[in-house]
Amino acid sequence: MTQRLRAIWRLAVLFMRESRVKSAADAPIHRVLRSFAAGVRSRDATRLTQRVPVLQNLSGVLGTASGLLAQHPGLAETAVRVALAELDALKTPLKGAPLRRALESALPPGRAAALIDVESEPECCGIAQQTHRALIVLDTTSRSAGSTAPVAARITLIRTDTRAELAQDLDVANSAARLAGRFSREVREQNVGALIARLTESITGMLDLRQRAADQSFLRYRLREVNKDSRVVVPEVLWDFCSDTVLVTRAVRSVPLTDTAALRAHGLDPTRLMATWIEVFFETALGEGVFHAGLEAAGAAVSIEPDTLGALVLDGDSPLTFFAAHERSFLVAGSHALLHGDHKAAAREHMQHGRPGEHEPQHAVRVEATYRREAERFASDAQRHRTAADLFTALSKGPLEHAFGDAHTGIASRAALLARSVQSIEETARRLAPDIDVWSIARRVILRLALDQFSSHGLVAQLAKEAVHWPHALPRVPNLLHDWVMRQNRRNADSRSAR
Repeated sequence: MTQRLRAIWRLAVLFMRESRVKSAADAPIHRVLRSFAAGVRSRDATRLTQRVPVLQNLSGVLGTASGLLAQHPGLAETAVRVALAELDALKTPLKGAPLRRALESALPPGRAAALIDVESEPECCGIAQQTHRALIVLDTTSRSAGSTAPVAARITLIRTDTRAELAQDLDVANSAARLAGRFSREVREQNVGALIARLTESITGMLDLRQRAADQSFLRYRLREVNKDSRVVVPEVLWDFCSDTVLVTRAVRSVPLTDTAALRAHGLDPTRLMATWIEVFFETALGEGVFHAGLEAAGAAVSIEPDTLGALVLDGDSPLTFFAAHERSFLVAGSHALLHGDHKAAAREHMQHGRPGEHEPQHAVRVEATYRREAERFASDAQRHRTAADLFTALSKGPLEHAFGDAHTGIASRAALLARSVQSIEETARRLAPDIDVWSIARRVILRLALDQFSSHGLVAQLAKEAVHWPHALPRVPNLLHDWVMRQNRRNADSRSAR
């Protein structure tokens, strides 16, 4: 307990020291977090992680995330998601008997007996999770009769010790931020506590494997049952074996998309697969509003199973990110407006998601100026070196520079996430398939999605989606109209009495 109090006090002093500058631009919030990440205690400096061991897990996350946090504190969710995806295991992964004991503890009661074989070496690791291939008997009751063959599965296990340490680190940082906020006006203005609260929410959600299983199941249903998309395979979640610390899915044999030799050995065309991959990435992110790490350049894989040969595999190793309907709508409509040089349409989309409380005309002019600058870049033929990553970076600038509400921050975070992933996709395509034009594929998908969104077909689809809420909303309409009339009458009465 004494060690924890010392950590809180040192962090509070660090927050106050780093925030006390003449200009907020000289030391924005990301500088404080980078100092925390590095464990700096003073200029000549001993690392906090050497003095206070409970800080070493969170410092690794913030150290990796500081690059995105440097752009804007509002990108905290994206920064943490990127950090957790890129961090290798900070500890030696469990193997052998410790791994078996951890699985027996994490699996639902009675399910550990279904594990026939678990590979000791993990396929991949993260800051608090490791994934192994295994053989599982789905029906343990008929196992003795030998009538049930084992199935190949992938098991993702959360390291509960590391998750607990991360939670403790976040609790220490949150307590230090609150303590520093009591003594420092600069810390309160930079709202360090709110940022750490967002980090806590993001990390907790990403390490909840039951939620990830639900997201994976929904994505499988959406792509397989609704869209009938044979280009993608989402492995089935084996719900009987899942908990909040373990996720079990069917295994699909695959090879990395970047392994062109292996693809050719299985009779697949790497160039054609990469073009399909790029198209699926944009359709899934902008059309379905789902971002999956299995479609990033580093995680893209292709099935070599006979029944799904050549399909892109979206495994459950990484958490999904769902875009809200208004975020997806803005990304489609905003990118479509920039591609056509229509800065006024982009500005209107921006203002629909939040307006300033005062001086609206001046703010509207500034918003239009921001989008006009970006629209000229992408609509003009003079700009030959434009990329899809630049397009999404431009989409994040407006909401960041003119964030009139929380919706703008969320939109900017999604656009920044897409920009980073698209940049890695473009680099991979240039290296392995230089004949593929990522820009033309992205533009074609955006134009098609925008046409669906604004056409009569899109309007009918939206009405059909909203129709399920009408039986609940229509009975409230008379009461809402009555309340509105009463408010108008009171307002008119107050204005007459003021005269």
